[in-house]
Amino acid sequence: MQAAFLAASFFLLHSCQPQQERLHKLMQAGTATIAGFDTLQLADSLFPVVTVSVGTQLQQWLIDTALPCLSANVSGDAVLVPLINAAGDTLATAFGMIPLLRLGGSTFQEVGSGLLTDSLWTVLQQKNIQGIIGANLMQHSTWHFDFERKYVIIAPWPEPFIGLPQTIAIPFNRSIYRSPKWQVQFNRFPYQLVMQVSTGYAGGILLDQEFSNNYKSFMYDRTLQTHSFPDLVHGIASGEGLQMDSLRIERQHTFDNLPVVRSQSSYALLGLAFLRRYRLTIDWRQRMIWLHPAQRGSIKSHRLP
Repeated sequence: MQAAFLAASFFLLHSCQPQQERLHKLMQAGTATIAGFDTLQLADSLFPVVTVSVGTQLQQWLIDTALPCLSANVSGDAVLVPLINAAGDTLATAFGMIPLLRLGGSTFQEVGSGLLTDSLWTVLQQKNIQGIIGANLMQHSTWHFDFERKYVIIAPWPEPFIGLPQTIAIPFNRSIYRSPKWQVQFNRFPYQLVMQVSTGYAGGILLDQEFSNNYKSFMYDRTLQTHSFPDLVHGIASGEGLQMDSLRIERQHTFDNLPVVRSQSSYALLGLAFLRRYRLTIDWRQRMIWLHPAQRGSIKSHRLP
């Protein structure tokens, strides 16, 4: 895939800029033309997979807020920074640009993308998925997920969604790939963990290696059971399951009765087993996530004093 792109780019390192600086600028790049409130149906029963137009082809792409865009074809001079998942597997060896991507009536142009490795391409193809819509594309609009009704809305602004009853608003910071991340606290344990919000991880809370090794310091129920779940890109499909009494996000809201997985992951994730409890709205311009209970009275959160 794109062998000429990679081969040429290894010899065209004419820029004096460090690769990480070039990657940062590439993740900021891109423009979007949003066609009102564009509703896309989710094609998979578990993961948010939607139909996109790439050139003249219709393809199925996974939406994962914890990753950048990943594609089998990119253009431009390569940024030679590998992308590694939670298990240490390489997802992309370099980054380039997607000239044009259409989702419904909305178009995204000149968006940065990693070049899929052959191994990840093979895994995705087994699920009939050809690419990943990442946070660096999503940052150009508002995204509203309704997992119960199996659709996502691409919107020019979040206002129609954020006034719903019992809505919780939580600010977020961003990674270099523009992925939303939260600081969280377990059971009033004094140390906080930085977790990326992931619509492409099927589990609930995935602890990183450091917190996994010290789980006895903040877990009340220390009974460990093996949990397994489907995995597409993050490389963690099982781990020792814990039951979390409370999780406090960004010092604002506490959630209870959460599924937690302890494993040797290189980073922490908050995934679909938590997010699917709510309708989810994300807006990068305000750096805000809104959680709306799927049914009245179903919310499991309260503000701490």
